Order: sequence, then C-alpha cells, then structure tokens
Amino acid sequence: MPNGGAAGGSSAAPPWQFLLRAVAVITGLTMLLVVDVRGAAFYVAWTLIGLALVSEGAATLVHRRRPGA
Repeated sequence: MPNGGAAGGSSAAPPWQFLLRAVAVITGLTMLLVVDVRGAAFYVAWTLIGLALVSEGAATLVHRRRPGA
C-alpha cells in the first residue's frame, strides 16, 4: 500500500528519479565495457555516468536542506 508521498515514509517502489539515474549509470558502464573505449561513445558513456552522479548529489543536497528532513 503506497504512503501517498508522506515525508519519512517508505514505499515498495523507488522514486522514478532514482530509476532514471540507475539506468543512466548502467547504460554508461555497459557502453564502457562493450564499445571500443575511444571516440564519441567514450564521452557519451562518461557523460551519462557523470550526470547521474551530479544529479544524485544535487537531489541529496536539496533533500537535506528541506525543513523537517
């Protein structure tokens, strides 16, 4: 049963933002493993990983600055 977004509660499914970041990191790592690590694919892979990590850091900072968090 979902909690309706109540603060401090937990739900069975992770937030969609987390899933989006997880897909970006997994895609980037897979590209680094599968694709020849040269050229544009190299930069796309690291950009996906970097953006996911930076956005997670920003989301964590915003969450910690919220009142009542």
